[in-house]
Amino acid sequence: MGIVTALDKFYEVFDNPERDALFFDYDGLSYQLSYCGKYIWTERTEDGKDAWEYCIPGEGKVFIDAVLDSKVNQNKDKSIREILAELPPEALTRG
Repeated sequence: MGIVTALDKFYEVFDNPERDALFFDYDGLSYQLSYCGKYIWTERTEDGKDAWEYCIPGEGKVFIDAVLDSKVNQNKDKSIREILAELPPEALTRG
């Protein structure tokens, strides 16, 4: 079926050691997901202020699931998994 959503793209590229991060924007926040650094970084899209860093524990699948299950959007009510499932693959860029 191929890559249909940003979540599909995430699964394809996130644990590649040659890529340090993935980026996307959603609902007023810019996101950076770092596999090597073991963190999620968010900041307000409009002015780059109000930045937050979330350190995520674990290795491999445990770490990836923890990132995807994290609710770090502005209302803390939607997981990264849910957000990426809504976005087209082009919305997720590699660092």
